[in-house]
Amino acid sequence: MFETRCFDKSLTLKDGVELVSRIWLPEGKGPWPALLMRQPYGREIASTITYSHPTWWASKGYMVIIQDVRGMGSSGGIFKGFSQEASDTSETHEWVRSLKECNGKLGLYGFSYHGLTQLSGESNSEPPDCLSPAMTGLNIKDHWCSDGGAFWWHNNIAWGLQIAALKMRKENNFLEWEDIRLALESKSYLRNGLELLKKYDPNSFIIEWLKNLKDDKPFLEITPISTWINKPMLIIGGLWDPHLKGALDLYKKAREAGGNPEIIIANATHLDWWEGSQNSLLQFFDKNLKINQDFNYKESIFQRKIWNISLNKWDEIDDNYYSKYILGLKSNGNANVDINDGSLTINSQGSGWFTIVHDPWRPVPADGGHLGPNPGNFNRKIIDKRLDVGVFQTNFLEEDQNFKGIPILETSVKSDQPNFDICLALSLVDEDNKKVNQFSTGFLRVKNSKKNVECNYQITMQPTNICLLKRTRLRLSISAAAYPSIGVNPGVGDEIIGATTINHRITTLSFVLNKTFLKMTPFFK
Repeated sequence: MFETRCFDKSLTLKDGVELVSRIWLPEGKGPWPALLMRQPYGREIASTITYSHPTWWASKGYMVIIQDVRGMGSSGGIFKGFSQEASDTSETHEWVRSLKECNGKLGLYGFSYHGLTQLSGESNSEPPDCLSPAMTGLNIKDHWCSDGGAFWWHNNIAWGLQIAALKMRKENNFLEWEDIRLALESKSYLRNGLELLKKYDPNSFIIEWLKNLKDDKPFLEITPISTWINKPMLIIGGLWDPHLKGALDLYKKAREAGGNPEIIIANATHLDWWEGSQNSLLQFFDKNLKINQDFNYKESIFQRKIWNISLNKWDEIDDNYYSKYILGLKSNGNANVDINDGSLTINSQGSGWFTIVHDPWRPVPADGGHLGPNPGNFNRKIIDKRLDVGVFQTNFLEEDQNFKGIPILETSVKSDQPNFDICLALSLVDEDNKKVNQFSTGFLRVKNSKKNVECNYQITMQPTNICLLKRTRLRLSISAAAYPSIGVNPGVGDEIIGATTINHRITTLSFVLNKTFLKMTPFFK
């Protein structure tokens, strides 16, 4: 069995705050290249929900440093979210390189929050030798907070409560911790989670995001440092991850800055990664941190690929390729009642109309996809039988069709309430009509529209890569709710957030289909 040395070590920052790290060392005599992860969830865990344990990385010849960020775990100070990380990150990099066990080579790894800590540094500081930001993005509003102005209700309230519970644990507030844990286990957080956040973590960045979104205020800007994103970088995204658009945006920014990043868009959710993910990372680190050694790789060490959902294989990412056809929607008014009434036709003009009524007492549920409680593949056949869901589908396809890029629906809608949601799902229907395999979802929250006045809207969906197989159908589902992925729209005002209340209004949406069509756009538009 591999034996590694493990110990804790502290860094005292310039402002006097002490950050605590756990360090794992390989066998033998160093120095070694370093892998650093800066995270808020506890250095003991070391993000082993998605990554191999530091002992494994140490066995491959790396010293591994897992640091508790400011205000979390055993580190001092007050946790304030992303705004605190730039200075702390740069000071930590300098400290790691100064350790006698480090040979001066520094690679960064981590996902989500600790994916973004890799990109937050002071502009005049020395960049790392390589980065591997995973499941993350730079734009707080669009990559962390909302889709189409619709707040990520389930995701962000649950995440905010997790951070709050960690703070309660740090402060030995046992009853408060139990209160939060019970709300998550019972799912009552979907109704009272925001109040719990205000009670136990009133300065939570989740509360700030929600307020900024409501008041149309600016969000924190994370500007990548060009000298950092010019360095070797492996960007990891998931087809079912809420931050996928952020991964694609980061890739584009790195290319524009003159970098040559690698990117893997995998058959992965935020937490459930693909088989082989650790070896892909190891290849990347070996190539960029052990350049004086020879390696024998089983596959290409330069990775730029995306998973094909239906063919179960990797495709190469082409910066400019996307599926260029347009699909028109047709209905005689009964697309939400008769499965044969709503049609989706390739390269054809739409026609007709249909109307749905959103009853907040029984909002259309959401699951699977990138924001659902159980992200990933999902059979939405039962949901699509509801009469508050419009269904449009192609005839059986006569040949395989590539469907690659970012789906966008352009439509014209009239509503009897000033506020409403448009929620979309794309699915592949099998030949026997037994499975409606949802593969992309999208959301738009409309505020302060003119009642009963036809207006045009655009809804951007989750990027995707799928082959529409011969003898299957492509289906587009349209509804006015997707709970709990996003909170139920009250119909008027933004004061009521989350679950349905007595003050939520019934909303009727009428779609004009000769002005409605679905198109694909490039990943890096």
